[in-house]
Amino acid sequence: MGNGSLSVSICYTRVGKCANRLLASSGLPLVARQMKKLELSSIWALLAAFEDPLPIPFEGAFVKGVDSISWMANNTKKLLHLQNSGPHCWTFFSTAAFGKRNKVPQENIPTVTAEKVKEAMLAGVETALGISAGSLNRPFYTRVQLWGAALPTNTPGIPCIFDPHGRAGICGDWLLGSSLESAFLSGMALANHIADYFQSGGVRPDEFAVGLHEEFQPLEGHDIGQFPGLGSKKMDEAQAYQLSI
Repeated sequence: MGNGSLSVSICYTRVGKCANRLLASSGLPLVARQMKKLELSSIWALLAAFEDPLPIPFEGAFVKGVDSISWMANNTKKLLHLQNSGPHCWTFFSTAAFGKRNKVPQENIPTVTAEKVKEAMLAGVETALGISAGSLNRPFYTRVQLWGAALPTNTPGIPCIFDPHGRAGICGDWLLGSSLESAFLSGMALANHIADYFQSGGVRPDEFAVGLHEEFQPLEGHDIGQFPGLGSKKMDEAQAYQLSI
């Protein structure tokens, strides 16, 4: 984007490899150095379609205490007109630890790995629900996919990065956390910062340098991201669910 004789390049990306390729020949060493500090988790996703409804009294839940499952959600419930007919489709996400331990090239997942991951995640669902092994109805269709560059595990804790000399800015959820809210706030922060830079005429560039030297800190949250303002309601232990919904 530009304004008269001033122009600025903006980059929004979270995938480390993609960002590093974009910045490798950009002539922006300070920005590139910050991007290389970003660390990302890996998470497996399993789609499973069942003929009959599962014995689960909720539509979505964070799972705690199960290595292979961190989240489960009933996708069919999104389609109101299909709730009483057709397949019952669920999405399951693994933990980051499980994803790291079973990481393979996501573009070419070996069949043996896909099968192992599927069975481990379905077994994890049974463990989370407190039901005996092998008692969960078998899905008639499954598909697993590795989310190789899933979520940030560290952050500089700043709204955006801006190099006034290179006239380039970076925004993304990972700069503040790991949520849609963080992504929105980061984008707005960079837009406002660039507007102020244009307003100044670029005569004092050093005053507009942001985020070029901040250290990264570990990022807390759920394995599938942060959910600001969302609390957890624990189920009665007598129900034998190891879930927090």
